[in-house]
Amino acid sequence: MAVQRLLSLALVALLGSVSTLPAARPAPRGPAKSAEQQAAWERHRALEQASMFRGLPWRSVGPIVQGGRVVDIEVVPGKPYSFLVAYASGGLWRTDNNGVTLEPLFDHQPTIIMGDIAIDPNHPDRVWVGTGENNSSRSSYGGLGVFRSDDGGQSWAAVGLQDSDRIGRILIDPRDSDHVLVAALGKLYTPGGQRGIYRTTDGGQTWSRVQAGDEVTGFVDLARDPANPDVLYAASWERSRRPWDFVEGGPGSGIWKSTDNGATWTRLDGGFPRGEHVGRIGIAVAPSSPGVVYAYLDNQELLPEDQWDPGDGAVTPKRLRGMSKEEFLRQDPEEIEDFLRGNDLDPELDAKQLIEKIKSGELTLADLLAAIEDANRNLFETDIKGPEVWRSNDGGATWSRTHDEPIRDLFYTYGYYFGQIRVSPENADRIYITGVPLLVSDDGGKSWTNINQRNVHVDHHAMWIDPEFPERVFLGNDGGLNMSYDGGKSWLKLNPISVGQFYTVAVDMADPYNIYGGLQDNGVLKGSSRSRPGIDEWQFIGGGDGMYIQVDPRDNRTTYLGFQFGYYSRIGDGGRERVRPRNALKEPALRYNWQTPIKLSTHNPDILYFGSNMVYRSMDQGETFTAISPDLTRSSQRGDVPFATITTLDESPKKFGLLWAGTDDGHVHVTDDGGTEWRDVSDGLPRDRWVSRVEPSPHDERRAWVTLNGYRDDDITAYVYRTDDLGANWKDISAGLPAEAVNVIREDPVTANVLYLGTDRGAYVSLDGGASWQALPAELPSVPVHDLVVHPRERELVAGTHGRSVWVLDVLPIQELSAEVRGKAAHVFPLEDLAYSRGWRGQRSTWFERDEDQPYRDIPYWSAAAAEGWITIRDKDDRLLRREKLEAVRGVNVYRWDLLLDERLALDAERERLAAGDGDDGKKKKKKRAKAAEDEPAETKLADTPWAETVRLERPLYVTPGKYKVRVTFGNESHDAELTVKPPRPRDPRVKPKPKIRAQQDDEQNGDGDRP
Repeated sequence: MAVQRLLSLALVALLGSVSTLPAARPAPRGPAKSAEQQAAWERHRALEQASMFRGLPWRSVGPIVQGGRVVDIEVVPGKPYSFLVAYASGGLWRTDNNGVTLEPLFDHQPTIIMGDIAIDPNHPDRVWVGTGENNSSRSSYGGLGVFRSDDGGQSWAAVGLQDSDRIGRILIDPRDSDHVLVAALGKLYTPGGQRGIYRTTDGGQTWSRVQAGDEVTGFVDLARDPANPDVLYAASWERSRRPWDFVEGGPGSGIWKSTDNGATWTRLDGGFPRGEHVGRIGIAVAPSSPGVVYAYLDNQELLPEDQWDPGDGAVTPKRLRGMSKEEFLRQDPEEIEDFLRGNDLDPELDAKQLIEKIKSGELTLADLLAAIEDANRNLFETDIKGPEVWRSNDGGATWSRTHDEPIRDLFYTYGYYFGQIRVSPENADRIYITGVPLLVSDDGGKSWTNINQRNVHVDHHAMWIDPEFPERVFLGNDGGLNMSYDGGKSWLKLNPISVGQFYTVAVDMADPYNIYGGLQDNGVLKGSSRSRPGIDEWQFIGGGDGMYIQVDPRDNRTTYLGFQFGYYSRIGDGGRERVRPRNALKEPALRYNWQTPIKLSTHNPDILYFGSNMVYRSMDQGETFTAISPDLTRSSQRGDVPFATITTLDESPKKFGLLWAGTDDGHVHVTDDGGTEWRDVSDGLPRDRWVSRVEPSPHDERRAWVTLNGYRDDDITAYVYRTDDLGANWKDISAGLPAEAVNVIREDPVTANVLYLGTDRGAYVSLDGGASWQALPAELPSVPVHDLVVHPRERELVAGTHGRSVWVLDVLPIQELSAEVRGKAAHVFPLEDLAYSRGWRGQRSTWFERDEDQPYRDIPYWSAAAAEGWITIRDKDDRLLRREKLEAVRGVNVYRWDLLLDERLALDAERERLAAGDGDDGKKKKKKRAKAAEDEPAETKLADTPWAETVRLERPLYVTPGKYKVRVTFGNESHDAELTVKPPRPRDPRVKPKPKIRAQQDDEQNGDGDRP
């Protein structure tokens, strides 16, 4: 039945696409096989190793305040303060100090997408990881099978099941470490692959499928009877997702049992639901009473209308469905006004007008209902049975639901995002279930209590209960990691690492500039570009799932931001105002993408562009909108996921009214007259692929760059294109890139034809308009890069990653890396002025000195080959003050100068200055000493003259204001750049300093805030 439904959906999709797409468009690639994924990884690694930018460091700027989606937590046996945490797209981390600090273990593996962890109880250094997230949301990524470490996570080996894509659970036999079972869920968007229960008896060398799934059914959970390890339970899950629809359940979903340690399996019935509405299932066995088995079911069946929650108010969408015209006209006009405004209907329409239109028949209640249907509302207001807990007291032979009434407001329609249930080790009636909040029952599931405290985020995906001390509980959610020592009455928040899932990033023109970002389930955050992880300078400025942000450059305060499905606001000095085009009643409802794009015009920041399925323009900062395009989508596919929407929208910086728009059904449109006429320029681009970005060139108004993304078809192909004639012709510029789905492309605003690319595995750069590509690896993990922006003044690239928060890269060396520079043996790139700080000269504390607090200046330089050389710092008179050995790789390197001068060299320079005088003889001596200083090792430079101790050294240990020469030398070739250290700003005598608190004094003493 599942296969027939899938084929039917595929046929509808094929017929719909053929009828609407031009024949000139090439067919895209299909779902990737494991061999293609392995080849892509090998190409990725090769580009990293060959890149001339592998020495150019990224810096992480946080934030850590919001955490990130945790999918599993496992404590190391025998070490209660050591545990591993798996973040959905943020990798695997370990702590040995109870969560105070965590270290990454999986950053440079072929994938950092996590599904499940298992630690061998007999060999705690043996760790198994199943990659590919077992949640099935819009940004849940697949993985590359199962990995094993025998040294606590320091090294890893791939041990199979590469085509499983997503791993639900791993179980290790407590009696035999080589006997392991894996629940393989399979791909989310396409059928086939490795789905089922797999077993190895040789530690992962070979695998056998002991229970098959089918084309769209895999296995998501496994549980073992602690009293009899040969008894196991498993949950199968049938689901199929397309860009426009998600079938969350089906008859393939169910519960299975094995009594022979997983060799054979039998499906359980005994009253447990079956059929098309059965969704995800979680399994748990009570350790204190092994015959007790719980199943946590996402039941997608609609509730009877008499059980619907009507909502608050006399006029609500659900009440409206059952109202007659006469009953509606009897309602209080104030209630009708609340209904209009609360449902974001046409602001031109008030309650009095609506009543007259309903009374006259100009409008009907059906028109009202049609106007308020939208994707975001449907997520929360569709009345399904939803979460159900079922219990068996006889090892799964019979089942009964534990509660009579529906468990409301736990996870609405998206139970596919949860599915975890846990039982107390000492009390079979105490159970926990995860959802938007976390609920606990002490009576076997009859009644429930919310233990989601104020400092605990929502959307819970992982839980671990200490078997020795059941009041000690770890909890993982979309906001990171929590710990409780009293069974959930109170919680600690453990967020010491940057693992945010960013969708977008933006910057303003403040000094220092701020970074803005929209995050998965963590709203919109704003933070300083000088932030450092652990010293967080980020703040929440918006809620929901944060999306695009635009900042008015005139004041750096007026900000446009929003959450899923096009709900945007403008915030600033005037407060917060809703910014969103609305269709009039009886007009076709607008369709908004999950990431609805907006764009503030660079030519006039009062103008805001907004994309639904049409492009809208506001001339008054979002107060009013006018449609300036027809429907730019072509697909007729409709399901429970909004589709046929605009996904990317931008305006040329070179010409007002030259607009580009891309859609989720694979179309690109352009207008050069402000929207009077739009041209579909999709010919030459692959069909049926999500347009992830259209980037108008900042250097040539007829040039643009386009990326398309196959994530929603399990297609990892890198689709990257260029046009030089407003879309009349397209050139594929993906040659040389690994097969990685592409999320974003940007052209450098300073140097034409320098491109930056963000993929599902990292970041790349091209110096030649896409003819060739190089990796930007350095410290950046193998993480999805969802957005990029180049700050035009600071010449920095900001990357928003979906799993490891925000990173910043100094791209001045990329912008300045001309052919002439590449032809040199050595080159020092231009150096920004450095502001002197009085704090550098302060007495450092013996006890509070920290390396990360010390001031420094990064000095980027070019080396034509891997070589040893020297870097020297000289004053304006060419006296040597610092000399360090360099070990350069071929390409761009960075020397991190701690701003210290060599005290011995500085003393020599001072003696020379005093002895040289102003005559010709003094000048000759100066040159001679400078040449000797360059040629001699630093160790021989300390003068041993009788008067050495009587010379007063005027220079401090740190560099002082003035001009300096930075010289890099390789062999016989060298290059200089000038560095100016500016004097500190004089204090305004009219401004009295604020009294300092102790923390501020400590910060100044230790250099905090003085780091350039």
